[in-house]
Amino acid sequence: MKKKTVTGIVFVILGISIYFSGIKNSEAYSYGPPAGYTGSPADGRTCTTSGCHDSYVLQSPKPWITSNVPLSGYWPDSVYTITAKAIKGGGFNNFGFEISPQSVTGTGLGTLINLNGTTQIVSGKYIEQTINGYATTTADSLVWVFQWKAPPVGTDSVIFYGAFNCGAGKKKSTAWIYPATLIVHQNKLAGVDNIENSATAFTAFPNPATTFVTISYKLKMSTDVEVIMYNTEGRKITSILNKNVMEGQNLQAIGIPPGTRAGIYFIQLLVNGQSSVQRIVVQ
Repeated sequence: MKKKTVTGIVFVILGISIYFSGIKNSEAYSYGPPAGYTGSPADGRTCTTSGCHDSYVLQSPKPWITSNVPLSGYWPDSVYTITAKAIKGGGFNNFGFEISPQSVTGTGLGTLINLNGTTQIVSGKYIEQTINGYATTTADSLVWVFQWKAPPVGTDSVIFYGAFNCGAGKKKSTAWIYPATLIVHQNKLAGVDNIENSATAFTAFPNPATTFVTISYKLKMSTDVEVIMYNTEGRKITSILNKNVMEGQNLQAIGIPPGTRAGIYFIQLLVNGQSSVQRIVVQ
C-alpha cells in the first residue's frame, strides 16, 4: 500500500510539472515577455534569446507601430493613441508584443495608459499583450490599442521601440520575432512664449483678440519681416504679413483670417532668420 501511495504521489507531481510546463510552452505569448525585451539600444535584446523564441533569427523591421501624433509633433502633456499591429499570413494565430517609449539611452518617456484587458504595463515603461490579447481565430493579424501621455516640455524626440511575436503553434521556440520603431518629436512651438536670443522681441495685443491683433516690435535696420499664425498642433494657418519693414519702432494691426475658430493660437515673428513667438487667444 505504501509503495502504491508513493508511486501515486510521484505521478501526481510529474503530472503537475508537465501540465505547467505545457502551459508555459503553449501559451508563452499570453503571459507577455519580461520587461526589457523591446530590442532598444538600452534593452539590447528581444525574445530571440536562447531558450525562448530562438528557432529563427531576428527578422527585418516592420512599420507596425503607428499613432495619431501630428506630423508637426506632439504637444507636451497631451494624450495620444498608439496602435500596434502584428501581421503574418499562413495560419499564424498567436501574436505578442512589447513596446516602450524611450530616449536613446533607455530612459522611459511619457506615461503609458491601458485602454482594455488586452494590454498590460510592466515596470512602468513597457506595455505588452495579456492572456486576453494574444490569440485570434479569424485573421492572420492582431491589433492592440493603448494611449500615451506625452512628456513635459523640453523632451524633444521620443522613440517607441517594439518587438512583435508571431507564432502558429504551441511550441514556444517556433515563433518569428519582428522589431519595429516609431519616432515622434515635440512640437517646436510647445511651451514657447518668447524664444530666447531672438533678434527682436514683440508684443501682441489685444489678447484675447477677435477680428485683429496688433503687434509691436523694434528693428535695428530696415529688413524683411514675416508674421505667421499657427494652431496648437503647429499647423500653419496663414502668413499674415510678409514685407520689408522700416527700422525703428513698428506698430501694425493685422487682421485675423475670416473663419478662424475660437481657441489658442501662436503668432510667430521672423526677422533675419530669427524667431519670436507669442501665444494669443482668439474669441
